[in-house]
Amino acid sequence: MIIFAASTQRTIGLVIAVVVAAGFAIYVLFNLRQGRKEIGAEIELAPNRKPYYDDDTLETKRLDIALAGGVATLIIIALALPLYWLGEPGRQKGFDEFTETVFASRGGEAYEELCAQCHGAGGVGGQAAYTVLDDDGRYIASVNWTAPALNNILYRFSIEEVTHILNYGRPQSPMPAWGAPGGGPLTSQQLETIVEYLSVIQLTPEQMEEEVQAGLRESVLKEIRDQNPEAAESELQEAYNVLFPGLGDALAEQTAIQQDSEAAVEDIDAAKTTVERLLDDYLVLLATSNAEKYGEYLFNNPAGAGSYACARCHTAGSSWNANQVLQANPSLEGLIDPEVPGSGGFGPSLIGVASQFTSAFSQSQFISVGCEANLQYGMNGVCEPSGQMPGFGYNATDLEGSMLSPEQIDAIVEYERAMR
Repeated sequence: MIIFAASTQRTIGLVIAVVVAAGFAIYVLFNLRQGRKEIGAEIELAPNRKPYYDDDTLETKRLDIALAGGVATLIIIALALPLYWLGEPGRQKGFDEFTETVFASRGGEAYEELCAQCHGAGGVGGQAAYTVLDDDGRYIASVNWTAPALNNILYRFSIEEVTHILNYGRPQSPMPAWGAPGGGPLTSQQLETIVEYLSVIQLTPEQMEEEVQAGLRESVLKEIRDQNPEAAESELQEAYNVLFPGLGDALAEQTAIQQDSEAAVEDIDAAKTTVERLLDDYLVLLATSNAEKYGEYLFNNPAGAGSYACARCHTAGSSWNANQVLQANPSLEGLIDPEVPGSGGFGPSLIGVASQFTSAFSQSQFISVGCEANLQYGMNGVCEPSGQMPGFGYNATDLEGSMLSPEQIDAIVEYERAMR
């Protein structure tokens, strides 16, 4: 009974079926009986007419058969329609699920053939070959462009925006136009299957939260290593301890255990957990004591191949590590601009962004929701028709969850508003 009452359609259908069944039972009990004989049937027939059933037969047996057939037909119709109605929601849902499964399967095949070589199997992110050219289109260098993870893309872009990107590609990046409107080889249905596949591989909010945190941990450790490029292990250990008490000692112990070929898996996991806990404690402290620095880590977060970070779009050269390319090839100085945080790239420069958003709150709201097509934002900003600025907060798209918490977005805003 609970199953039948699970929806309005099923409840109404059940009521109709019960009423029809009760009516049929009453009909059988009180009306389905032999008719009484009637007087007055024709005695003589015209010569061109052959004898037919007499009145007794017509008005009893034949009539009963006709009436019973009509009633049976009505009962079948009356029962079949509600029963069909009862199953219709399930059939529709099953068809939708089947269609989605078929589309996702086809999209998965297309993704592995066309997209995985750059964005990684399962959309975890990867690298793409990219050629850096000067303003006149002359060759400067061949680099590896970090292609962002796509297993979280529907949390920051709507399906329409993702379709637009697939159709027209991304200028100033290795991302080509795949759809026919942008001159690409794929039909709209092929793009639809790829988007359906992407919807299947999206991470959960909890998984995204852990990815962000893992990226922040790595950023903290990398910064210490970059600040002490020629330091010995003991010096690095001391630097980590200065940053947060016990962190350097825990890292040294983790390294020793990992290098021990006889170390148990439980010991390796325990050492890793200790380091992660200390780094998380440091990040919590940083978020409350120096939100601007915390925002800098988030702004440049490498997690998900940069898909959680702002630098990918707002710091030119960030996606292909321009600073590292310059360091490895000093002869390119003057041809390649060094990375300047927030100086602009695919997205606009954020230096002086406080003049665009008069309050940190309005800037946080914009980053949270993103850019809807033709939406006006800030003092004089207008979103592009495709809504290129993603939303990193809750309710940015139809999916439940967010890539960044409100506190993390506020920290990013504090860092951006301090850019000069």
